[in-house]
Amino acid sequence: MTCARGIPLQPAQLDNSPFDRLVDYVPLTRSASCRLLLLSGKGGVGKTTLACALARHLAQRQPERRLLLLSTDPAHSLGDVLGIPVADTPQPLPESAPHRLRERPNLQVRALQAEVLLQSFKQTYGPALELIAERGSWLGREDLLPLWDLDWPGVDELMAILEVNRLLAGQEVDTVILDTAPTGHTLRLLELPDFLDNLLAVFATFQAKHREVVQSLTGTYRPDEADAFLTRLQSELEGGKARLTDPESTSAWLVLIPEPLSVAETRRFCQQLQSRRVPVGGLLVNQVLLGTVAAAGEKAEATPNRPSPLYLARQQEQWRWLKTLQEELPGYPIWVCPYQLEEPIGPTALDKLVQQLRPLPEVLPQLEEIPPSPGEPVGGIPSPPRVALPDFLAQGIRLVLVGGKGGVGKTTVAGALAWNLAQRHPDQRLLLVSIDPAHSLGDLFQTKLGQEPLPLLPNLLGQEIEAAAVLERFRQDYLEEVAAILAGEGTAGVEVQYDPQAWRQLLQMPPPGLDEVMALLTVLEQEASGQFNLVVVDTAPTGHLLRFLQMPQALEGWVSLALKLWLKYRDVVGRPEWAQRLRDLLAQVRQLQRRLRDPQFVSFVPVFNPEQAVLAETERLLAELDALGIPHPYAVLNRVWLEDSTPFGAALWRRHQAILAQLPQRFPQQAIVTLPFLHPPSLEVVGAYLLGSPAPIPA
Repeated sequence: MTCARGIPLQPAQLDNSPFDRLVDYVPLTRSASCRLLLLSGKGGVGKTTLACALARHLAQRQPERRLLLLSTDPAHSLGDVLGIPVADTPQPLPESAPHRLRERPNLQVRALQAEVLLQSFKQTYGPALELIAERGSWLGREDLLPLWDLDWPGVDELMAILEVNRLLAGQEVDTVILDTAPTGHTLRLLELPDFLDNLLAVFATFQAKHREVVQSLTGTYRPDEADAFLTRLQSELEGGKARLTDPESTSAWLVLIPEPLSVAETRRFCQQLQSRRVPVGGLLVNQVLLGTVAAAGEKAEATPNRPSPLYLARQQEQWRWLKTLQEELPGYPIWVCPYQLEEPIGPTALDKLVQQLRPLPEVLPQLEEIPPSPGEPVGGIPSPPRVALPDFLAQGIRLVLVGGKGGVGKTTVAGALAWNLAQRHPDQRLLLVSIDPAHSLGDLFQTKLGQEPLPLLPNLLGQEIEAAAVLERFRQDYLEEVAAILAGEGTAGVEVQYDPQAWRQLLQMPPPGLDEVMALLTVLEQEASGQFNLVVVDTAPTGHLLRFLQMPQALEGWVSLALKLWLKYRDVVGRPEWAQRLRDLLAQVRQLQRRLRDPQFVSFVPVFNPEQAVLAETERLLAELDALGIPHPYAVLNRVWLEDSTPFGAALWRRHQAILAQLPQRFPQQAIVTLPFLHPPSLEVVGAYLLGSPAPIPA
């Protein structure tokens, strides 16, 4: 039995709750060596909710083990789901009434804050790193020190992997339950050990050359703090890589919902994890409309004898996708969590949630008995929208950014907006581009998209920015010269004791997050090219979207420092053409900074769902947009259930209406465009709601 795969279920031998069966299947209760449990998947599918529920249940089942529920998502929702403040310092769950005892005292909760960890890392290892960098370059320490003060992309993932390694290498906790960022950035996290291996190999080369020089001059060498740093970090990384690929130590569970974009992303995620030899424990399919639908804290009620057409249509679609999962991923256990009429927030709701989990083989026969749906698109009785997005092309807007929490429908909204504007203005050219590392645009349009824009309509092109392609271009345009300058290659008067090849090796695997810089530059070039009247951007989920929007300021700092060093040493290093490219890049970046604050140029459109956790994250996003000065006069509330006569529909309608009543107070500066829960959410129908179009909306 392994942590990743478990054993075939034997129902006659299993008792307690269905979730106990899942826990046994992982099986954390039977393997003391299982140290790392990852819950990951597409944004907005319920990773955090299920991670919290699983952590609470494991803590109850395993009172002898020390558990840490840890989020690596820079826009985490742990506090929103648990109903308590969560910070970078591990903290136990609050005391429970009436006995004022710690509930599950063996469980602590923590959300990593990259800035705090980075400061600690600098204090501990900064002197050693400065020493190694100085030994590898002819530049002085005073030239390299400003690098520490710059903003670096990928710092969230870098600090996260180092901290998880530290925790598991020591004796602080027995098991870490990891609530990760959405798919694309989780894969980046898992790639970091390879990047760090490359980094340490280069540093070791610098140290080796330093030892040769010292020994040739003094006849002896005494290891110093730089050697100790390399030895310690190498040991931690080797242990972390071994642990990450060991099915006895690690298990990744992928959370998804039974919808086409989520299923497509999960398929790719499984393949990518397999290629990295990360053990996949199984799949957790959330928000499934079963024959009975339970409200949190209440006994399940039978679905009405005559469910609404929308309910039936959704059930049938979900049944098809569940069958697809069973057929296409037969090697993985698949568990199903039913849709909750009340949001599972707080300890009581989370504990009741886990009692409702079922293995897929038990659920499919129930769903196969669903009566046929009407067969045409449904979504309630449409009415003309009271608020609609403006015609951005008619307004002269050149850039529209669509963003928000993962899973709220950003890709669909961005695609429908671009599609319908292109049809409304056949004489205008539009570009629809995705900067999410886990793209879904191609899935939406059922077209394979890539780095080169491809036509979706005669006047609409689609593009998914490929990190490898843009990074290679950036390397050729800028980084090759940087490596040569740092090593003193071809520099008159510099002794040949530095290693240009080592610097090139370092830059062959650029730091994670640099693809966000290049995505930014690509979008900037596309808009500035004059080929398009409007660029619509489908962004990454909130945490990494904000990092993308902060990139102009960070990139300005890097380029300014490079130019400052060039001016200081230009008589030595030469390369005036490279310096001119840097000046041009700096001018572009500064222009973008100005234009991102210009309401005549850009509009940011936040998308959110009628859920309390999503609202809380959206409020934080809007506050960040205010701080950055980025205009965001509109917002889209997606998937609002329209009133119908069934008990399920009426209950969900009341829940959503309660959310709607809060919006004027929580979002006073935004005009809210409301999209009903549609099936299927076609581009034409979604676009009609978004833009207030007279295009026919099916009844």
